[in-house]
Amino acid sequence: MIDGRLPWPLVFQVLGVVAVVWLFVATWPVWLLSFTALVIASAILPAARVGERYRVPRAVTVLVVYLVVAGIMSLMARMLWPALSEQWQQFMDQLPRLIDNVKGWVGDLQVLFGQWGATVSAPKTDNLQAVAGALLANTVRVTAGTLGSVFELLAVLVIAAYLVIDAPHIGRTLMALLPPAARPAVVSLTPSVLNRIGGYVRGQLVSSVCVGVLIAILLALLGVRYSLLIGAMAAVFNVVPFVGASLAAVLAVLAALNESPALAVLTLAAMVGAQTVEGKLLAPHFVGRATGLHPLAVLLALLAGAHLAGLIGALVAVPLLAGLWEIIRVLYVEPRRDA
Repeated sequence: MIDGRLPWPLVFQVLGVVAVVWLFVATWPVWLLSFTALVIASAILPAARVGERYRVPRAVTVLVVYLVVAGIMSLMARMLWPALSEQWQQFMDQLPRLIDNVKGWVGDLQVLFGQWGATVSAPKTDNLQAVAGALLANTVRVTAGTLGSVFELLAVLVIAAYLVIDAPHIGRTLMALLPPAARPAVVSLTPSVLNRIGGYVRGQLVSSVCVGVLIAILLALLGVRYSLLIGAMAAVFNVVPFVGASLAAVLAVLAALNESPALAVLTLAAMVGAQTVEGKLLAPHFVGRATGLHPLAVLLALLAGAHLAGLIGALVAVPLLAGLWEIIRVLYVEPRRDA
C-alpha cells in the first residue's frame, strides 16, 4: 500500500535550494562586488605573506600596495597625460575624415563587387554614432548597477583590504561552518585556488603593459599618428583579454588609412604580429601558467561574463573560471588520471 503522505524533509530541502538560488540571483550585484574584492585580495596575498616573514603587519602591506599602485598611476598620468590628451584631441578632430575615408574605400569596393553582381553598402556616420551611443549607454547602465560609482569602488578596495588583513581569522570561521570530513580537502584546495586567481590578475596586468608598449613602439616606428594614444588604450583595455589588441588594431588601421593605403597594410601586418606575440608568447607565459586555461575557455568565459554583467562581468569571469577549474582539476581530473 502506497503511503499518501508527503515527504516533508525532501520538500523542505527543495524549497531551501530554491530559496538559496533566488537569494543569490536577487543579490547578484553584491556577490559580483564581493568576488571582485576577492580577486584583488588574491593578487595582494603573496605580498602580505612575504611581509609577514619580515614582521610587517598585513595592514601596512595592503596600504603600501595601494599607495604604490596609486603612485604609479599618478606618475604615468603626469608623464603621459599631455601627449595623450593632445593625441586624443587630434584623433577626435580627424575622426570625421577617417570615417569619410572608410566610406570612400567601401564605395570603391562596391563598384568593384558590383561588376560581379554583388553590392556593399557604405556605413553611414549617423549609424556609426547611433551604434557607439548604444554601446556607451549599455556599458554605463550595466556598470552603474555594479561598480559604477565611487562609493562601490571604495567598498571593493575596503573589502579586499579586510580579506587580506583578516584572512586567517576568516578562514578559521568559514572552516568551522563546514562538516569535519570536508575540512582537509578545503584546507589543501584554498591556497592553490587563490594562487590561480591572483596569478591571473598579476599575469594579465603584466601582459597588458607589454602589449601596450609593443604596439606603441611598432606604430611609432611605422610613423602612424596617435601611436602613444593607441598603445595606452591597448594596455588599458587589454585588462580584458583579446579586447585591447583588437581595439588598437582597428584604431591603428583607421589612422594609417588616413595617410595612405600602403601604410594601412603595413600597420595591419604589425598589429597582427603584435597579437601573435600576445597570443603565442605573452598570454601563455604570464596568464596561461597562472590559470591553466585554454584560450577558447577564456574567450567563452569572457562572453558569458560580458552577457551577464557587462564589463565588470568580463573582468571577473576568467579568474572565477580559473578558481573553479582548479577545484575540478584537484578533486576530479587528477584522481581519475592517477587511477
